[in-house]
Amino acid sequence: MSLGVGTANPHKATTKCVGTAGGSLAGATIDLVADSSDPYSLNLVLWDKSRARVAPRIEYSGEVYEPIVLDPTIVHCVQWPKCPLKYGSTGQLFERVRGLITRHIEISDQSARLLTHFVFSTWFSDRLSLAVGLAILGPADSEGIHLLRLLRCLCRRSMLLSEASQASLLSLPLQISPTLLMNRPMLTRQLRKFLSTSNRRGLATVKRGKLMEVCCPKAVYFGMDRIPEDIASVMIQVSLSGTTAKVSALGDEALNQVAAELQGKMLAYRLANYSRIRVSDCHDTNFTPQTREIVMNLAACVADDTKLAGEVVPLLNDQDNLVRGQSDQKLDAAILGAVLVCLHEKKSDRVQVKEITALANTLLRTQGEIVEYRPEEVGHRLDGFSLWRTRQNEGMFLLLGRDTSRLVHRLALGYGVGWDVNSAGGCPDCQLLGEPANSTVV
Repeated sequence: MSLGVGTANPHKATTKCVGTAGGSLAGATIDLVADSSDPYSLNLVLWDKSRARVAPRIEYSGEVYEPIVLDPTIVHCVQWPKCPLKYGSTGQLFERVRGLITRHIEISDQSARLLTHFVFSTWFSDRLSLAVGLAILGPADSEGIHLLRLLRCLCRRSMLLSEASQASLLSLPLQISPTLLMNRPMLTRQLRKFLSTSNRRGLATVKRGKLMEVCCPKAVYFGMDRIPEDIASVMIQVSLSGTTAKVSALGDEALNQVAAELQGKMLAYRLANYSRIRVSDCHDTNFTPQTREIVMNLAACVADDTKLAGEVVPLLNDQDNLVRGQSDQKLDAAILGAVLVCLHEKKSDRVQVKEITALANTLLRTQGEIVEYRPEEVGHRLDGFSLWRTRQNEGMFLLLGRDTSRLVHRLALGYGVGWDVNSAGGCPDCQLLGEPANSTVV
């Protein structure tokens, strides 16, 4: 991979320039880089699979491109690479990032590896179906802030924020998919909603009558505060040791050196692999749907290293157990278990939502839960599973056809729901998923 820096072709003054924040062109990849001569301006880099060209404007395939217009204060505060640098192999780059984290942060190797996967994912967030979030826990604020400062050097287009509200975040140029690094934000209802819903690619919000892309990666240091369930389900979680920062904690000059190196290497990795990123489903796990999607997106960012991609599943086992332990997850599992019972009993081709609710509440009581859920709540959960209800004369029903059976069995497998097939008579969908046809619910 040649990373020589060249200049753009001259263009006519009458040619209209296309503003870009980066992305894929026909046979090439373009991105934003820092202007070494002006900290308040940006250049472009274009990688055409043979060499990299850096210039204020670049002509390619009949079009002239220039950096998207951004406020100078944003340009100055965001961490930008200056040019692509050779990085070796994916494994070598991964170990360089992981080594920096373990050398300067008191953290377990498992958490360090998860952090490294998160860093890689920020460089492809515009290619993923899910912008994976990061929740950092720990009692030592100094260590949490030090990790955020280190992540600022490693992640793509990182912004280190001292405070955050939904309104202030929506005022940022989120269309460039920055990595938002937040320290102990006050979780108002609006901010909590933003953190839990601004992670999915393709969904936009309305602001002043215009549609605005809001999907971007986020890393939040929560201290010892409890993480709300809706946020926890879309973030990977790492815990700091609770000690003060290591003696080898990086100062400003050292952090700048790390940024100069790693920003350039991660940019080169992005340019070389951007068109190869593919999010593929992983059918060989029993993870909840939330954890499975995180696995799929993290693994996609190290697609040319099967060993690194394969390690994501065991790294997230504990995370999945946490998700399963959440009350919402318990309710979802109980609802799916209740529908399974109805499918296997084969008493009717439909079942009332209030009957599913009664069965789900019974299953929850066997697990020590004392909360009683209402049919309306269960109905909304069914809709969330794409198990659509239908209104009939006697009330709201779920139709128990074969399509419903296949979907419920797939979902139940992901939630780790046991199978009650005492009266199933050899359920074909249980057999299809490789479950024993004479097992009982656990």
